[in-house]
Amino acid sequence: MTTVEINAGICGFVTNVYAEKTTGYKAIFRLESQCPNWQKVNDLLGDKEMDLMAELFKNKQTGAVHSTILETSLKSIPHISCPVISGILKALEVSAGLALPKDASICFKE
Repeated sequence: MTTVEINAGICGFVTNVYAEKTTGYKAIFRLESQCPNWQKVNDLLGDKEMDLMAELFKNKQTGAVHSTILETSLKSIPHISCPVISGILKALEVSAGLALPKDASICFKE
């Protein structure tokens, strides 16, 4: 299981993502979040198997995006720059062996 902790920023909410490969390029995730909006996303998608090739990559022929996670998040989350979206996708990517685990960050420099 891949576990990611995301500190979203000025809101102060922390979200933990737990992602686990099921078969092939499929995986499930669940969220534990202080944010009520991310709790809604977990209620809708938590523990549902995701096709990671559709979730993580555009269609090569058409360029279309078919991500249930992105679509659901954009409907449920009022602040679309929230880093939790990227954190969920990265956790799933790592859980299926499509990427190596490496911390990422957004750091403001003054």
